[in-house]
Amino acid sequence: MFHRIFGIALLLAGTAPLAYAQEAADANPSGSASDNGEIIVTGQKANRTLQETPASVAVVTSETIANQNLLSVYDILERTPNLAVDGNKTTFSIRGIDAFNVSGGGDGALASVYLDGAVMPRTALTAGPLDLYDIAQVEVFRGPQSTVQGRNALAGAVIIRTTDPSYEWSGRFRALMTDKDGQRRVGAAIGGPLVDGQVAFRLAGEIARADGLIHNVTTHKDADRRESETIRAKLLLTPDFLPGLRVVATFMHDRHQRGTFYSEFDAPYNGRDRIATEDVMDDQTVRSDIGTVEIGYDLGGGLSLTSVTNYSDIRFRSVGDPDRGPTPGQTSRIYDPDKTFQQELRFNIDKSWVHGLIGGYYLRDDRRGYQFEATQSLNLTRLGLDRQLLAMGLPQATVNAVLNLYGGVVPIRNSLSQPRLTENYAGFADLTFPVTDRFRINVGLRYDHETQERGAIQTVVIDRALPDPANLPIPALAPIITQLNALLRGTAAGANSVEPVRPVTYQAWLPKIGLTYDLARDVALSFTAQRGYRAGGSGLNQQRAASYDFDPEYTWNYEVALRSEWFNRRLTLNANGYWIDWKDQQVSVQLTPGAVFDTQVVNAGKSRLYGFEVELSGRPTRTLNLYAGAGYSNTKFQEFNVTIGSLSAAAQGNEFARAPHWTLSGGATFHHPNGLFANLNANYRSAYYQDTVDQTFRDIPGRTLVNAKLGWQGEHFGAFLTASNIFGVQKPSQFFTDFDGRVRGTLTEPRILGLSFEGRF
Repeated sequence: MFHRIFGIALLLAGTAPLAYAQEAADANPSGSASDNGEIIVTGQKANRTLQETPASVAVVTSETIANQNLLSVYDILERTPNLAVDGNKTTFSIRGIDAFNVSGGGDGALASVYLDGAVMPRTALTAGPLDLYDIAQVEVFRGPQSTVQGRNALAGAVIIRTTDPSYEWSGRFRALMTDKDGQRRVGAAIGGPLVDGQVAFRLAGEIARADGLIHNVTTHKDADRRESETIRAKLLLTPDFLPGLRVVATFMHDRHQRGTFYSEFDAPYNGRDRIATEDVMDDQTVRSDIGTVEIGYDLGGGLSLTSVTNYSDIRFRSVGDPDRGPTPGQTSRIYDPDKTFQQELRFNIDKSWVHGLIGGYYLRDDRRGYQFEATQSLNLTRLGLDRQLLAMGLPQATVNAVLNLYGGVVPIRNSLSQPRLTENYAGFADLTFPVTDRFRINVGLRYDHETQERGAIQTVVIDRALPDPANLPIPALAPIITQLNALLRGTAAGANSVEPVRPVTYQAWLPKIGLTYDLARDVALSFTAQRGYRAGGSGLNQQRAASYDFDPEYTWNYEVALRSEWFNRRLTLNANGYWIDWKDQQVSVQLTPGAVFDTQVVNAGKSRLYGFEVELSGRPTRTLNLYAGAGYSNTKFQEFNVTIGSLSAAAQGNEFARAPHWTLSGGATFHHPNGLFANLNANYRSAYYQDTVDQTFRDIPGRTLVNAKLGWQGEHFGAFLTASNIFGVQKPSQFFTDFDGRVRGTLTEPRILGLSFEGRF
C-alpha cells in the first residue's frame, strides 16, 4: 500500500531540500546562491556549491520552506532522508544515531543545531527558537562534522541561517490558521538600506498560538497548548571607508511555551482520544536572548578573515506532574539556565593551488544554575525493592502484601543542583589541494581541548510516616516491615550528598582526508575518511549518591559520494554511502537490576553502522519541480559489555533505538505563470525499536505522511489551503509504561487543514 501511495506522490508532488537554485536565489537575500544560481553550502565554513561538497548534506532553501508550509526545523528533519524525529519532537536521529544519546549515555550532544552561529542547548530543542519564519536556508549534515564544528558533531549538524539584510527594500507577511489544533500565526519582516550601499537592516517577528490536540480531563483544559513570540533584528555594515569589510550583527529574543507531550493509551481511554489526566499540567518555557556579530574582511589576493562572536542566554523552566495522573500532591520543577560565549576566528584561503580555512575556536558554556526539586512518590518496584525481597527468600504473595502496606510507593521530597561549566579550545584546518584539473585532495585536522567543572548537591527526605511494625493488619510481617523501613530510611539518607565541584579534562586529535575525482564536467566521485568524537564527562548516581566519570567515545567514518548534474543541469543526482566504526561508546546501565535510579554511564559499547542516501531533483518544465530522496541505515551493537554491576539483559547484536532502516521522501511543485500553485509531498519512515535492550519486535510502526499546499500566488500576494497528513494516519510514535503502570505516549498528528495568506514585496 505504501509503495503505491508513495509512487503517486512522486508523480504529483512538491519541491524538496534540493530546491531549484535560481528560485532559491530569488527568495534568499542572504546570498546562499552563487552568481550562476547554484546553491551555496556554508555549514563547513568555506563557501562551496552543493555539487562541490562531498559531505552528505540536504539543503532546504527559503523557497522550499514556503512551498511546503514548513513551520519548524522538525518539519524539515521529518522530510530528510536518514533523519527521524522522536514522537514528542524534542530530539532526532541522524543515520540512526540519536542527537543526544544512543542508549541513555553521555553528557554532551551527538549532533548539534546552530542558529546564526549560536549552538542550541538541548532544552532549546524541547521548546525553543526553531521556527522557520524568515529563514534563508537550513543545511542538514549527515555524518561527523568534528573537523570544523568540533564538540558534539559526531553524528552530524543542523545549520540554520536567518535572512540577512540587503540594500534593496523587501518585506513579507503571513497569517496562518488551522482547524483541529487551533493554530494561529502572524509573522512579518521588513528590511532595506539605512545608508545606501553602506548600512542596511532587517526586522522580523512572529506570534503564534495553538490550543493543541490533548484535553486534560482532570483540569478540563487544553493540555498541550503552545504559544511563542519571536523578534529578530539584523544590521549589515559595508562601509565605504574600509572596502572589503562586511559586518552582520544579529539579536534575537524568543519565548516558546508548550504543555504536555503525552496522552493516555490505556482503558478507559483510547490513544486517539488524546486525553491527559495529570492534576498539575505540564508547563515548559524557554526564553532565549541570542546575539551574534560576524565580521568578514577581504584581504585581497584570495585571502580573507572572518570573526564570529556569539553570546546566548537561554533559560528553561518546567513545572510538571511526576506521576502524570490525577492523584494530587506530586509536583516537579526544573530551572536550567544556559549561558554560552563563543568566539571563532578563521583565515580563509582561495588560491589556485589551495582552497580552505585555518581557524581557532573558544567556547564557555555556563550551566551552573541548574536546579531540580520535586515532591513525588517513588514506585517501590522501580526502586528494585521487590527483587530484593524475593532475593531474601520471601514468596511472591508475601512480597505483594508487604508492598501493599506502603501503597506500592514511598513519598519523598528531593532537590538536586548540578553546577556545570565547560570550556572548549580548538584549532582546526580544512584545506583542499587541486592536484590536477580533475583530481583534488582534501585534508583536515582539529585539536580539541575541553575542561568540564562538575558538582552536585542532592537532598532526599521521606515525606510521610512509614507503616508502623507494631500496628499491622498482618502482625507476622512486622520483622519484614522493620527491616524494610530501615532499608528505605537508609536509602534516602544515602542519597543525600554533596559532591564538590571538580574539573575533568579531555583532548583529542580529529583528522580527515578526502579524495575527489571529476569523471566528467558535471560528475564527480569522492572518498572521505574522518574521525568523530564526543568528550567524556561525569555524573551522579542518584540512588547511591556517588559521582562517576566516563571517557570520550570515537568514530571512524568512511564515506563515498557521487555528485552529478545532467541535461544541462536540469536534473541533479547526488548520493552518499557510509561505513562507521564506533568504539568506547558511552552507554547507560543499571547497576542493580530493576532499580532505575541506580544507573550510571560507562564506556561499554562498540558499534558498526552503514547505509546510504540518494537524492534526486529536477525541473522537467518551467512550471514543475520534482524531488525524490531515499535513505537506508543499518545500526548494530557489536559489544555491550559491562564490567561493573549487572544487567538484566544485554544489547549485543541489537540495533540502536529510534533507528529506522528506511526513510523516503518526495514530491513536486507546480507554479503556473497565471498564479496557480500546487505542492504535494510525502515522506515515509519504516518501523523501529524504542528500546536498546528489549527488541522483541519493532514497536513503533512505519508510517507514510502526505501533505499539500494549494492556492494562488501573485506577484505580491498569495492565498492557500494547507493540509498535513491528508490521509489521517494515526499511529503511535512513542509509548511507554509509566511509573504508575499505565501506558502513555504520543500519536502522529491527525489530518489538519489550514488557511494561509502571504504577502511580499
